[in-house]
Amino acid sequence: MKMTDDERYIRRRDFFNEHAEEWLDMWYKDRVTGIYDKHAGDFKRLFSLMPLETGDHVLDVGCGSGILVPFILERITSTGLLYELDFAEKMLDVNRTLHGQENIRFVHADAENAPLDDNSCDVVVCFSCFPHFHDKQKAVATLCRILRPGGHLVVSHFSSAEGINRHHGSCEAVMHDHLPDEESMRGLFTGAGLTVTSFVDEEGFYYISSTLTGR
Repeated sequence: MKMTDDERYIRRRDFFNEHAEEWLDMWYKDRVTGIYDKHAGDFKRLFSLMPLETGDHVLDVGCGSGILVPFILERITSTGLLYELDFAEKMLDVNRTLHGQENIRFVHADAENAPLDDNSCDVVVCFSCFPHFHDKQKAVATLCRILRPGGHLVVSHFSSAEGINRHHGSCEAVMHDHLPDEESMRGLFTGAGLTVTSFVDEEGFYYISSTLTGR
């Protein structure tokens, strides 16, 4: 029997909750060294591109267990504010255990219904999560509402769009979670008032940066 959208949502959330405790080990731990630096070069590249500044207020969407937290806090410093948002409550539990800095706020919600105030963030980051958004158009509109005018929305993966979609197709829980093609992504962004300033889709790295220029 074909699953409804609600059933897919629940299955997707349950999948991430079930793997929360082991997520960092699964994707970021070097099996040889035992250190969480498997993607050190990729993170260096990502944060060389990401428009973060001291004092910024940042929303980390689909934050999971918080792989981006140290990188973001290093750049915004203690004068900035970081919102860690995820729809999987057990991911947030792990994240909260690992990261106790006073300038972090943990938010249990999905991207489509993120409860942050209008114009409250300078940068919104969607790392390794955009395909999982239940309603991508609504999600982008919500994230733009949260962005301040001139703020930046970033989407990134450590794989190409083709690679992401192929990988998700092999997992029943997320097999319908696809990263749209470039034309569709640009359409989503421009339709929400964003101007795309950078677009990279290559083997091992995907990155879009955009600026909120209109509503």
